[in-house]
Amino acid sequence: MLGAALIIEASLLHAEETIKGKLVADHVGRVSSEITGERSIRVQDLLVREGDRVRTGDVLARLSAEQLTADRAVALGAFEEAEALVDVAKSRLELAELTYNRQVGLKGSPSFRRASFEDAEVALRTAKSELKSAKSSARSRKAQVERIELDIRRATIVAPYDGIVFKILTNVGASVTQKSPDLLELLDLTRVEIEVEIPSRDVSNFPIGRNVFYAFDGGDKHSAKVRAILPSLNDENRNQVVRLQVSAHNIPLTFYNRQPVKIFLEN
Repeated sequence: MLGAALIIEASLLHAEETIKGKLVADHVGRVSSEITGERSIRVQDLLVREGDRVRTGDVLARLSAEQLTADRAVALGAFEEAEALVDVAKSRLELAELTYNRQVGLKGSPSFRRASFEDAEVALRTAKSELKSAKSSARSRKAQVERIELDIRRATIVAPYDGIVFKILTNVGASVTQKSPDLLELLDLTRVEIEVEIPSRDVSNFPIGRNVFYAFDGGDKHSAKVRAILPSLNDENRNQVVRLQVSAHNIPLTFYNRQPVKIFLEN
């Protein structure tokens, strides 16, 4: 959790009164590898350092895809072989259907033989079963190729949201697995808000949805919106907490404790 002091101009509430609050970040999440299975994959590149600010979709790290590429070649070969077996099974089914239909056509003629008809019937059922099995195997092989291709894409780790790299949890050359996938911690800038404690008598000045302006010390004014007014759970507490939603793009590049912020209500 990051903290910063916040000063509301006295003219907004009561003369000579100062209300303090803080700039808060509600969420620091872990960015992890999403590889599947029991693979162990080496970290090839770490493209960020602690303190770096990133945008959604920025590349943070790359895992080695060398073994995955080799696995894909093997899996693709097995898939192509399975598809070839489907073609063979289809040809066998066509022949079995032709033989069976011929036997059906002989019914009622002197050439009809019950044993030949039953053999053709069994061969047809067998051919259908073999084709079904071949198709199932091909689907399984295709799914394996797709899983590996997905892992290859996942070897490029991107930022899931706008944030600041809070902590690096691994290093180049280390391995990540499904059981130990974490790469770094990323502070979620999309959930950073201004929190200000307001006397209950003045909460009406901050209705939910109202636009206000804020400015960091020496900076330009930016627009914020009242997102929530937190209920007071203590009857003796005469203040309530107001949360202001701010844009991630307007948050200072660096955070430090007790950073002054002024809040201006729109007229």
